[in-house]
Amino acid sequence: MKTLRLILMGLGAPALLLLGVHEFAGTPISKGYETGFEWHVDPSSNRLELNTDAEGNVTCWLVLEIPATIQGIKAETSAGTRLRTYQKSLNGSTQMVAIVKDTPAPETAFDWPSGTSLLISTQNGSPASSVAIGNWYVYLANKTYDSRARAHWRKTLFRISIVLFILALIATTIEAVEKARGKEEPREPFSAEYCLKQLIRRVEGADAGQTLQMQTLLQKVLIEGVDLRDATRPWQMATSRKLLLQKKAFKSLEDSLGRLIGDLPKYLLEIQKKRLS
Repeated sequence: MKTLRLILMGLGAPALLLLGVHEFAGTPISKGYETGFEWHVDPSSNRLELNTDAEGNVTCWLVLEIPATIQGIKAETSAGTRLRTYQKSLNGSTQMVAIVKDTPAPETAFDWPSGTSLLISTQNGSPASSVAIGNWYVYLANKTYDSRARAHWRKTLFRISIVLFILALIATTIEAVEKARGKEEPREPFSAEYCLKQLIRRVEGADAGQTLQMQTLLQKVLIEGVDLRDATRPWQMATSRKLLLQKKAFKSLEDSLGRLIGDLPKYLLEIQKKRLS
């Protein structure tokens, strides 16, 4: 058991490397600017709603891969700013459609204010649910572009580093507790799930009611394994508001985990240094 803990503690170094190092020998490890690009169908308006999590306003233009059968795409921001769309390429059953500023020039970036959405609809009356987005690209005016592939790689890299770091943290903590208390086992099992429960209890909403909803949602989905739709079904609110609240809950938990990762590495390295000295 001790050998296993030592192996897990050794995983802390690559975890810290993945979390803290963005470039190696001048080459980015995780490419692409994190835009937080996502979309969903708004059932109330039967339009596709695009959103971004990037900090502040964004100046960009988009390219979306959608079925070739979808024609007459219209786009505007939720603030009422009209945008221009045009077919950039056609490849069998799919097409690449660009969304740019409403000017004759192609690939012209438009302003995407923070907190607003992009609304996509079709002139031929096709339902928004049929506008399935395959690949996507967000070309930023002053930063490197983001894409579905890059976002997937960043998410995978982050998950790997989180798993490695949590395993190392658990092993290091157990080793420290055993040294402090002899061979006495802690009264309450210490695990990744235990850490996650503690973080969930610290998630807060705008008021006590929203805090309870957010904590209950995270507990049911992440700890009890309840499907996300089943967990939010009892909520008596509009679908769009449910989406915002669940997004807020997971973002709050992600921020807490990020702060924990930022604060604990120095203690992990110090513990390992003391143990090996």
